[in-house]
Amino acid sequence: MDEVRLVPFALDLETVSGWFWGERIRGIIETDTVKRRPADAEMLLDYYIDRFADASVQQARKALHSAQKADKALREAIPTTLVMQEMDKPRAVHVLERGQYDKPGETVLPGVPAAIAPWKADYPANRLGFATWLFSPENPLAARVAVNRLWAQCFGEGLVRTPNDFGSQGEAPTHPELLDWLAATFRDSGWDVKALLKTIVMSRTYRQDSRITREDDPDNRLLARGPSGRLSAEMLRDQALAVSGLLVPKIGGPGVRPFQPPGLWEAVSYNGEETYVPDTGEGLWRRSLYTYVKRQSPHPMLLTFDGPTREKCTARRARTNTPLQALLLLNDETFMHAAEALAKRSEGQNDRVAWMFRAVTCREPKADELQLLRGLFERQKSLTLVAHTILNLDEVVTKR
Repeated sequence: MDEVRLVPFALDLETVSGWFWGERIRGIIETDTVKRRPADAEMLLDYYIDRFADASVQQARKALHSAQKADKALREAIPTTLVMQEMDKPRAVHVLERGQYDKPGETVLPGVPAAIAPWKADYPANRLGFATWLFSPENPLAARVAVNRLWAQCFGEGLVRTPNDFGSQGEAPTHPELLDWLAATFRDSGWDVKALLKTIVMSRTYRQDSRITREDDPDNRLLARGPSGRLSAEMLRDQALAVSGLLVPKIGGPGVRPFQPPGLWEAVSYNGEETYVPDTGEGLWRRSLYTYVKRQSPHPMLLTFDGPTREKCTARRARTNTPLQALLLLNDETFMHAAEALAKRSEGQNDRVAWMFRAVTCREPKADELQLLRGLFERQKSLTLVAHTILNLDEVVTKR
């Protein structure tokens, strides 16, 4: 306690405040103007305006403070991100002898392979220039690589089956003229991904029967049949949410944390202090694209269905078929909620079982299929179980 005063009368807030501010202001006034801090000068100005200025000045000062607070709140609400700035003089880069940082060798200068496309004199010698060169009409690779990966998303395999290697170590394209035409069309359309995908999926090649025969192009290198294969991890989850009506179509925003088994983060965190807390509300039903990724512990559902660990770039996913995948589709909390929501969506329909089948498979059920599903309902008395069964049908989890 710095000071004690005894007075023969009751104190009010204004009197105590006057003593406090009087001491503070006196100390500021006695300080040399050169040594005063900006905050002290501001306090002295506020003290003068509050006690000696006209009412109009006081109102203007209050309005200024209010505007400054609003400006501060607005600036704090704006998200920030890391940025880079070009150096005035680029740093010298060397080949490291045997990869050792303390043994620099020959100096390396920036450049591009002249055999791919020429570097024009008007390109700036920085990242912008490299991006301009990469997507220039003379560069044959960028559009072909992009088209090949989009083709692989639709057919399971690209026209070039080594999507991350278009060089001499990679495979040659199975249909080079088709790849060239798609790449040129893609580039001339302004790199319109939606238009390219529409062209692919509406083609007669994509819409072929997907049944496999040993005699007729068993590896489908000649595109003798349509694509066939299990949906990707993200597609499986998003499809279940979409047909059940749970999917939140919101675009953008921070990552979300859907359901996952407890204890996974604690097992890989230091001292078990980091805990995974699932979202509530719409965060549980966003597209899998927005699922928060922890590289030490990827989401188990996505990982089980061959989703990448994100430790390195993955141009081509492995495709496995394991009992754990079937168990997950039957027991995962997200799929359980999707089945329940799908059953609720069928309320008011004349034949709820047939309606759910049509909603998920986009076709009418055959008589024997309908008989099996109705028999399941009669035995279990649960439309949720019937919906769950439909969501696990082979034709639902597999693209045929």
